Amino acid sequence: MKKKLNILFVLISLSLFGIIFFQIYWTINAYKVNKEKFDNNIDLAMQKAMDDCKKDYFDSIRVVLVRRLSDTAIKIRIDTLHEADTIHKQLSIFVKSKYSGITGPFHITSNQLDYYGSLIKHKATLPEVLTEASFYIPALMNNWQLLLGMDDIESHKGEMSAYLKTHNNIPADSIIVHNILTLHGIYALPKNYRKADSIKLHNHLKQELDKIHINTNFDLNFSARHTSPQKFNKNYSETNEYSYKYHGFVFIHMRGDEFFAQAIFSNVQYSVLKNMLTPLLLSLLLILFTIYCFNYIIQLVIHQKRLSELKDDFINNMTHELKTPIATIAVAIEGLQKFNALNDIDKTQRYFQISKAELSKLNNLVSRVLDIAAFENKDIDLIKELINVDELINGIIATEQLKAYKKINFTYRNNDKIAAIYADKLHFGNVLNNIIDNAIKYSNEPVDIIINCFKQNKTLIFSVKDNGIGIPADHINQIFDKFHRVPTGNVHNVKGTGLGLSYSKYIIEAQGGTIGVKSEINTGSEFIVSIPLSNG
Repeated sequence: MKKKLNILFVLISLSLFGIIFFQIYWTINAYKVNKEKFDNNIDLAMQKAMDDCKKDYFDSIRVVLVRRLSDTAIKIRIDTLHEADTIHKQLSIFVKSKYSGITGPFHITSNQLDYYGSLIKHKATLPEVLTEASFYIPALMNNWQLLLGMDDIESHKGEMSAYLKTHNNIPADSIIVHNILTLHGIYALPKNYRKADSIKLHNHLKQELDKIHINTNFDLNFSARHTSPQKFNKNYSETNEYSYKYHGFVFIHMRGDEFFAQAIFSNVQYSVLKNMLTPLLLSLLLILFTIYCFNYIIQLVIHQKRLSELKDDFINNMTHELKTPIATIAVAIEGLQKFNALNDIDKTQRYFQISKAELSKLNNLVSRVLDIAAFENKDIDLIKELINVDELINGIIATEQLKAYKKINFTYRNNDKIAAIYADKLHFGNVLNNIIDNAIKYSNEPVDIIINCFKQNKTLIFSVKDNGIGIPADHINQIFDKFHRVPTGNVHNVKGTGLGLSYSKYIIEAQGGTIGVKSEINTGSEFIVSIPLSNG
């Protein structure tokens, strides 16, 4: 049996190790997949953030163009190119600027004007329609760039002349590009534009990450050139580098630094694991449940093994207990038959008394076993009645003294003068009798037994204390188990079945009480039985 139990333990351990290993393997691979998904998501969020910046950029162009074209310094005139064309009227647009004179004509059809006007959600003005059309007609945007750029140069001609006088060694076109247009007009860059661009991109990226439920810190890196991408690392993530040129009218190819923006995320494990939280918890619960089940199986097998051993011990003890009175009765009968004991009245009576006593022992033994079988099947009916406490205890003491084979000193105290309790007289008396009988069996002479009876709240406490050999600590919690007896090696000087305390616990609990024990080796044991005073 022990070998089979060891094999079972090894097989269960291997199964549990396999499950845990598989779960760890699955977790690692799931983390890699989710990490890759996280990297793809942040890169997609970066692309969307760039699109948001681009939209802001075009919106700013719209604002500037509409404002400049709506300026009273600029006059816009539309003429019909072909009067006969009544379906697709060809229109010529002339623009007169205060500084740069008349520019044009810009050619466009009436249908185009109507279409681009419909893209605007409100009733649009002519400058708004022309601005919207410029984003779809590159030539028109180039003409606005030329017109407004020259207008900006003419409006700051005095500043340029003054600068040329003090910097005559610098080419005039360089002065125009780097010193005039970057400070004024449509080509002017915002102050601290690189920092402003970083804040704008950061805000847009944060918004896009919130949409996909990624809440982790990141840093933006602006560089003037492409850098080599870093290798995959579990501790950080990064997006690709994207060209960023939305800090001025750079798309009109006149001026502006181009940067490469990249978002770098550190300590991404939290965000990745957060997305895996539900499967990870379920996986952990599965492992814990599996461990619990395996532990339950092992405990069940061990318990069954112990029950099997206890059963074998019980059969051995019962065989011994049954053989002794049978053998004694057989000897008595044989004496009556062979030694003419029938003619000797005294000898006959003595043999009959011996047989009667042994039959009584057999009857008690069989009754106890039947009682155990009955209470296991819940068939015992408790007949509760008022029991005089002093009469019950004194009766048990008198009985034990009559049949005792040891010198016993009984001390009984009814501390609170409890007169009676409501319980089953037969079974409750058997409980106290079992406890006192065990105290006598497992004590050396002289036996000192102290019985105390006292009230505690609404409970009556019976304390039975002896000066016996005591109970080992590792058996304290098992002595109330069926068939359990404290092992004494191969010495069987104390007879018993291992059923008495199991029966006692059942009877006490059936009457709403409790039973417990305190014990020290070579000092003695104290059994404490509690019964409710009002239990009827």
